[in-house]
This record gives sequence, structure tokens and C-alpha cells, in this order.
Amino acid sequence: MLPVIGTLRPWADPEVVSIGRLPMHVPLTRWDSLDDARNTLPAPWSASLDGRWRFRRFAHPDRVPASAVTGAGSSAGWGDTHVPGNWTLENQGDVPHYTNVTMPFPGPPPRLPDEVSTGVYRREFRVPRTWRKRQVVLHVGGAESVHAVYVNGAFVGYGTDSRLPSEYDITVHLVAGSNTVAIVVMRYSAQSYVEDQDQWWMAGLHRSVHLEARAAVHVADVATTAAWPDGSAKLALDVRIATDNTADAVPDGWTVRAHLETLAGKRVAVAWEGRRNTAAVPSEQRPYFFEGSVASLRGSVARVLPWSAEVPQRYRVFIELVAPDGTTREVVAQTIGFRSVEVRDRALLVNAKRVMIRGVNRHDHHPERGKAVTVDDMRADLVAMKRHNINAVRCSHYPNDHRFLDLCDEIGLYVVDEANIESHAYNTSLCHDARYRSTWLARGARMVERDRNHPSVILWSLGNESGYGAHHEALAAWMRHSDPSRPLHYEGAVFHAGWVDGGRNVTDIVCPMYSPIWAVEMYGRNGLGDRPLIMCEYSHAMGNSNGSLADYWRVFENTPGLQGGFIWEWKDHGIRQTVRAAPGWRFAYGGQFGDTPNDANFVADGLMASDLVPHPVMRELAWVHRPVR
Repeated sequence: MLPVIGTLRPWADPEVVSIGRLPMHVPLTRWDSLDDARNTLPAPWSASLDGRWRFRRFAHPDRVPASAVTGAGSSAGWGDTHVPGNWTLENQGDVPHYTNVTMPFPGPPPRLPDEVSTGVYRREFRVPRTWRKRQVVLHVGGAESVHAVYVNGAFVGYGTDSRLPSEYDITVHLVAGSNTVAIVVMRYSAQSYVEDQDQWWMAGLHRSVHLEARAAVHVADVATTAAWPDGSAKLALDVRIATDNTADAVPDGWTVRAHLETLAGKRVAVAWEGRRNTAAVPSEQRPYFFEGSVASLRGSVARVLPWSAEVPQRYRVFIELVAPDGTTREVVAQTIGFRSVEVRDRALLVNAKRVMIRGVNRHDHHPERGKAVTVDDMRADLVAMKRHNINAVRCSHYPNDHRFLDLCDEIGLYVVDEANIESHAYNTSLCHDARYRSTWLARGARMVERDRNHPSVILWSLGNESGYGAHHEALAAWMRHSDPSRPLHYEGAVFHAGWVDGGRNVTDIVCPMYSPIWAVEMYGRNGLGDRPLIMCEYSHAMGNSNGSLADYWRVFENTPGLQGGFIWEWKDHGIRQTVRAAPGWRFAYGGQFGDTPNDANFVADGLMASDLVPHPVMRELAWVHRPVR
């Protein structure tokens, strides 16, 4: 039996969203000096664990022996696998499974099938000597469905949400010399009921895994607000400082110092409040009034340009953590863009201008690697979008790898960042089920905490096809309080409560899916509501379809209150499968792996083929979306 979780069985309990997981934060690279950060030199405090791991699949987590996570048992049945990857594509006795709405196993929630395929990943690593006095953190980028972490046989933690990273402090479990890390991944869990998206069910560590070393006092998080109100730039920085597990609070005397520069390295003048680019880190003296060790800086910026999808102007803000003796102990950086987003007068405004959303819905998919997409894969998708006059992407239906958002910032696309919440098979029940309340809040809040500094993200989405209930109201309230700079988006609220005033607490956009042209035109022309209408899904691209694109856009562009939408979807999800007939392979869809129940070829419904070859409709789409008339 697996230590700890073999008794607790958290994979079967929807109320357990994590055990021992560290708080979410924006992605941070740590350097020792400002010069190293400016030159983006390799960071000395991070080490990748991507590559070859030992692997063995078991039929159920209850059947995994303790020796599997220690390496002490027999090597029989073990092989090699590559991380990131999906074991369902690696001849491990498990296959991809495609469903659209139906769960791949019978319910009701949180019931699980008799067989819950479980993979154990294991590898050795050594901690550099320079890390010996630092906190060592393990970063798990993404694991489907849930995972548990062991170091040298000791249980460290457990995490859910296959599309966001989980981090664990492994310092106390390390030894000198060789260490063993094991990550146990369960293919299905009680959380699977809220990851019921229209896509392949896979399994494995499909995003990167790495180690990070943090100093005794370090930057834990950075929240930036780079606003563009009334044609001027405002910068707000909130830098959270934390200690490792050897201290209870940040000592007195620490400060942070900020610098704003162009990407070319030219200093940008900031009129900081108080005329200083430094701020003291509060220390805990009176607990009743203590709000945390967060150093805040506010300033006005002249001679900068705003960020938009048309001109994605970016800057870098560097933050030095300065010790009481005046020495710089750590430097982190964030790439930002100045822009404002608001909903006013039935319009979604970016930098006070009404923008037309020429968007697509995009899943993470590669025909050979499944959900383990690379940065090159992401860039190829985004470049192809821009070439066809697409200016927006909805992350359907989960947060992407943070590097995808980096590329959207760079290339210039507006992003709807969507929480990994879809309970399609049990659409209207789980959003009221108290057992899943923490799931809703954790998934939405952690997405905001990771992605809040990206200028490309203009809307937070509370998920997809998950009914409308108290969990949505609670999550929306948290989002609005945590980040008042962005509007909210959720289709389920207007579907269940109506377009005119329905779901106003949780969505600032009327965002229907697959509504006929006459219906959206009537909403706009008759002034039926005071919110803009942007279709979250329309013009379903399966087969020889998309025939009404020009008709939709004639209405979008000539009707007040309408601002476009997101086509379903970007590309087919075919999986390259070897067959006997020429040419020796095909793009397989649901059922062609023996997976039942399935929704057959409904997964092949993209504007592009699985290998990114454009379907004929792309020529028309580029013409209809043309920005210059």
C-alpha cells in the first residue's frame, strides 16, 4: 500500500483538492544580480527533471506497493518513459479515450470505476552543493488526473487540477548524494467529473517537472498592474516576500527595489510615489493588523506605448530583494504591457477602444504527443492564427502552460483565460454540490494567481458548461476582489439565467454558444441588455462547415452591442495511428482505440487539420476577418 494516501484515498474524495501543496504564484526565475537578470543568463537555482524516468503502470492505486516509490523492490515490470508525455500514447497497456459529454465511466459523482489506471514515475537526482542551505521545491507542471509526490519513500504531498502546476517543499526529505523522487499519477479521480471537456482523456505527466532552490528570505510572488487609464500609464507592484521553513517571519530591514526597462535594456523613467523606487518589507509586529510581508510600489510612467494585439508593446520590470546590510540577495523579473480593459456602454474596451474579437477556441493537442505540447507547437499555432487574421484565443477549457501566455503577450493575441472546470455530464448539479465547492474556488483562484501579470489576458472565464450555481457566485466574488482590472466571462450564467440580466454577478459579457444569427442581431438591435455580446463558441468547424461566417460578420460589424466571437475550434484532435493500409497511418478519432463509450469523429472539428494543415475554410476566414476593408 502507498504510504499515507493508501489510507486517506484522496483521489476518491472531491473535498480534498491538495495536501502539502505550496501557494500558487506567478512564474519566477531567480538571479543573483541585476546584470544576470538583464542578460537572462541561465538561472543557478533551477534544475529540469524533464527527460527519461522509470515507469510502471498499475491497475489501481490500491495495488501500488510501497516499494514502487522507494525503488527497493524488483525491477520487473518497469520500463522507461519520457517526461513530459502521456502514457496512453506509449504502449503501456492503456489507450486514449474520447468523449464529448458522457463520462468515460458510469457515475454518479464521485463514483470511480473498478479500474483506476495508475502510473508511477521514478527517477534519481542530486542536489547541487550550492543548494544545501536553501529550501528545495519540486514543481509538477501538469498531471492527469491527480498526483502524489514521494521523496526517498516519504510522502510529500498531493495535488489536483491537471492544467495548473503544483509545488512542494521537499527540503526535509533530502539526503546527501542520490535522492529518489516518485510521482504517482491516477488516471481518474473524483476530480475527473469537473474535467469533462470535449477532448481525449489521457494520463501522465504532460507538462514539465523541475526543481527550484529558494533562499531563506526570497520573493514569493509579484503582482503587477500595468494600467493605461485615459491614455497614461500607471504601474503598481505588490511584492510578497517569504521565508523558508527555518523562520516564522521576515526579519526587519529588508526592502525591494524596482526598475522598469524596455526589452532592449533602456531605462524607463517612473515617477514613483514618495520619489523612491524602494519599499520596505513589512515585518510582523502586531499580528492583529498585519496584512503580510508585501512591499508595495506605485508610480506613473511617461513615454511608454500601450500593449494591444495589433502592437504588442512590452517592457520588463526588475525587482531586487535587498538585505538589511544593503546587498542585493535576489532579482526577479516580469515582462509586462500597459493596457486597460473595461466593459462600458455595451462594449468591451481595450485601451478605451472597442475591439472586434476575431477569435478561435484552442485545445492543447499534438497528433503524436497528445497533451504534451512544446513551445514550438504553441508558437506554430499562434503564428498560423495571426496569418489568418485571428486576433483572440479562448483557452478552452483550462489554463494553458504559462509559456503559451508569454507567446500571446509577444505575438499579440487577446486571451480568455479559462478555469479548468467543466462538469458537462452532470451540468447542473455539481455547481450546487458542497463537496465540490473547494474545487471551484481552488481552480479559478489559482489560475488568476498564476496568470495575472499577462497583458494578453483580457477576460477571466469561470469555466465551461458547468451549470450556474453558488460555486460560480463565490468564485466570481473572489476574482473581482483579487483582480478588479479584468471583466469576467461565463457562458453558463447567460444560458441558464437569460441574456438580458442573467448571471450579472458572474459574467460581464453575454457570451452564448451556437446562437443563430437572427438571435444575436435581435439582442443588439433591440438593445435588450447593457452588456456586449461576444459568442464564446460559434460556426462549428466540423467537416465542410463554416458556411455562414460572412453572414455572422455582416451582423457583428453593423449591429451595436455585438463584438464577434470564438469559432469552435482551432484544429482537429486526430491521433496519428499506425495501420496496415497505405500510407501506413491515419489520424484516429474516438472508438478507433477500442475506447467505449465514445463520440466517434466529433473530435475532428477544427479549422486546421491535426498536423496544422489549413482546411479550405481558412481562406474564407482570413478574408472575412480582414482588418482592412
